[in-house]
Amino acid sequence: MNIKNIVSLFVLAIALLVVVPFTSAGFADIQYVSIDGVDVTDGTVFGVEAGQTLDMRVVFSSMTDEDNVRVTARVLGVPGSSEVTERFDVLANRTFYSKSLRLTLPSDIDPEERFILEVTIESQSSTGDTLRATFAVQRQNYALDFLSIESDSRVSAGEILPIEVVLKNRGRYDAEDTFVIASIDALGISKKIFLEDLSFLDQSSNDNEDDSLYGKISLAIPANAVPGLYTVEVKAFNDDSETIATRRVEIVSGNANSMIVSSASSKTFSSGSEGKYTLTIVNSGNKILVYNLVTESDDGLNVDLDDSVVVVPAGSSKSINLVASSNREGKYDFKVTVLGADNTVVSEEEFVANVEGKTVSGNAAVVLTIVLAIIFVVLLVVLNSAINP
Repeated sequence: MNIKNIVSLFVLAIALLVVVPFTSAGFADIQYVSIDGVDVTDGTVFGVEAGQTLDMRVVFSSMTDEDNVRVTARVLGVPGSSEVTERFDVLANRTFYSKSLRLTLPSDIDPEERFILEVTIESQSSTGDTLRATFAVQRQNYALDFLSIESDSRVSAGEILPIEVVLKNRGRYDAEDTFVIASIDALGISKKIFLEDLSFLDQSSNDNEDDSLYGKISLAIPANAVPGLYTVEVKAFNDDSETIATRRVEIVSGNANSMIVSSASSKTFSSGSEGKYTLTIVNSGNKILVYNLVTESDDGLNVDLDDSVVVVPAGSSKSINLVASSNREGKYDFKVTVLGADNTVVSEEEFVANVEGKTVSGNAAVVLTIVLAIIFVVLLVVLNSAINP
């Protein structure tokens, strides 16, 4: 009995040695992982650059049929550094499977440490196989990165959109003569500023040798910009590198804060006299606004303004006097066009001038009196001659 028991235990141990490795291997077997054309196997050590995108191809086989399989690649200990394929089915011992992934490393990953890339094949019920490879990180020679981009999400047409940026040099060498440009291609506008040089190291003891710098761009929005959502592109660049980021901004009508109020639009006055009208511009916004006034009138009517350029402070109003005159009777139409920034039409106000017959002036009355007196004298002479022949 003792010999039989020993033999039984030996057989069980052999069985466990055979079964356990098979169970740990799972349903799949990773043949190799190709990263940017270089084959990587379990335990390989390779080098990458911070911010680099790893183009990976995972080649594997399956020992069993398995549903809902996916391939995952991740950098252990680096949040957000993972990529996964869609789910698919595999068949046993049919062929090799190949799946592609693109994994982008953070630009601020620590170049002083080593990291582990883990590639896993798994289904919803089990793990197929896992490959781990170690990689070392070094900075790119030249690399720029936006730490922060701040701007308003809404701006009125005709106003200034301020864009504040903080740019960092993540390269191994100084970033010399660096510029930042903000543009809205749909409006055909752009503005560029100069950020000078960025050191490859942050040397706080010297203000001229920082690895990050702050800049502010004031982008002028055209007053005639059509309201809507626009993409703002912010690009930092020099002769060696560039980086691009985008933001969305809503442009609203620049005339939303303007209101035009006119007095009676129709006046009646005599030929040779004047008709007076009033136009009031109300600025309900929080910024000073400048308007240009342009008049158009029918032939024979003169229209004068107090001022053709009107400045209205924020939250206030200003009245403009209009004087119309004509030497001929009739009905005349005239129009005042109110223009905002960049000559955008804010409002068009129409008026009517009814000019009646000419009134008798003081000088004309004197002349008429003299003429009548002469006629009266002539009549007296004629009458006297008739009475006394």
